[in-house]
Amino acid sequence: MNNRLVISSTIGYMCLGLTIWMVNLGSTHWVAGPNMEATVMMFTLGTAVLGVMAILSFFHGRTLDAIIFFGAAGWFLTVSHSAMGHMAATSDSSGTMGWYYLVWAIFIFYVWIASFKSGWARSLFLLAAWISVLAMALNAWLAMDVFAYIAGYLGLVAGLVATYISAATIVNHGCGKTCLPGNPGDAS
Repeated sequence: MNNRLVISSTIGYMCLGLTIWMVNLGSTHWVAGPNMEATVMMFTLGTAVLGVMAILSFFHGRTLDAIIFFGAAGWFLTVSHSAMGHMAATSDSSGTMGWYYLVWAIFIFYVWIASFKSGWARSLFLLAAWISVLAMALNAWLAMDVFAYIAGYLGLVAGLVATYISAATIVNHGCGKTCLPGNPGDAS
């Protein structure tokens, strides 16, 4: 694998993994609650990093990674702007946030279907992300805490799998062969 491809996948998936993990700690109540300033900073930085990694992935012919990174950058950008406006998804009584999450869930769903030939790691990451965002939509519409917990724990799984993809990409490059399975370095 080309060194430039390793950089974009390793950094992009680590950014995804870390950001998704940190954000979902609040939903699972492992931490007291969201720090809005830290959340805005995390999503703003994540948007910039993922945007650059998406462009690099695109120019290196890594279509699936580019779509994942561009999509996540778009998600992060809208979340950071809503956090700056102090709009809480749970206080939206109109169901607008439910529709917002549903549209993202549909996007993640068809990207998940497209990921089947890219190995189990990317497919598992997208599956966990899809169900997590779908649970967020259901929580926004039904206001049932069980969906927030489902979204949070599946978000933690997605974050861990993204971190695994990041690690496996660089470790497999260093080994010169597949030391960590999941086909993380061969996605198109």
